Amino acid sequence: MDDELKAQVVLERVELIARLAAEKVVQERDREIALNLIADLAQGMALQGGGFQVAFTAKQ
Repeated sequence: MDDELKAQVVLERVELIARLAAEKVVQERDREIALNLIADLAQGMALQGGGFQVAFTAKQ
């Protein structure tokens, strides 16, 4: 799989997790877990799209 396709797959996964975490029925702990999943998926990647760019780094 080429890098552009990998980045697209990661972006789609991040968007899905973010949408699920934004639901009102999600508990705070679940939201924290979702944000950590997003950070793990996107660590070291720069995601770009329609006028935006997001870079993820690990927090020590």
